[in-house]
Amino acid sequence: MIETCGVEIAAVSYRTGGPLREAAFAAARAAAEGRKILGVVAATFSDPLRFPSLAVAVAGELGLPKSAPAFDIQMACSAYPYAIYVASKLADDLGGEVLVVDGDEHSPLVDSSDSATRDVFADAATATVVRTSDSFRSRFSFMSSVSDALECKAEGPLKMDGFKVFSFVATEVSAFLREFGNSFDMFAPHQANAYMVRQLARSLSLEDKLLAFDEGMKNPGSCSVPIVLAMKGRPGDALVAGFGAGFSASAATVRLASDFAGKRI
Repeated sequence: MIETCGVEIAAVSYRTGGPLREAAFAAARAAAEGRKILGVVAATFSDPLRFPSLAVAVAGELGLPKSAPAFDIQMACSAYPYAIYVASKLADDLGGEVLVVDGDEHSPLVDSSDSATRDVFADAATATVVRTSDSFRSRFSFMSSVSDALECKAEGPLKMDGFKVFSFVATEVSAFLREFGNSFDMFAPHQANAYMVRQLARSLSLEDKLLAFDEGMKNPGSCSVPIVLAMKGRPGDALVAGFGAGFSASAATVRLASDFAGKRI
């Protein structure tokens, strides 16, 4: 467990559907409006354009100076807490706000003949404004191991063994998250599917704190966490969690600011 200065989320904007860069630009512009953004961290595994990186493209779209740090990370469905952690370090060092852009374009990578994936995944992009505070502390934790139960080659297809993924979440992820206790107001896990999310919350006795997608919404990857924050989050403390490919998992306690705003674009 890593304890850090307090990590505060000021705003989240999101757009569903692709193309990825078009959606990411729209979400970033909305989240950054009226703010001085000092850097960009992007989380994606599926950007069809290998480089320039998505973060560099977003920084250019926002007109940030060339000196602004901008780079991508890749941890598939576990990426959001990783990106928040890195962005919070930049925000603390730079003394301001940093943008986390998280999104994926799954549709070109899904095999339409594969019943395990064809009706599961969606395309979306999000932008989260991150800043730090000395008035509270945040905690982060990470876990990774090697498995071929959930993998994707550069050009696809995305392959998933649903039973192995569910078993991983029900056992290892549940135990991993239990270390955070329950001293927070909201639980915002990766929205892999409605049943898995409900079962995970139940195993942790966090049903009353769970933020979950409405029925029928598909899995857009790690950006499902900021999307559910934008949809249903409120000012207060939240445990955010990602899990999936690797196998991997990540989690953090963060604070949604008193003026927190979530917006669909």
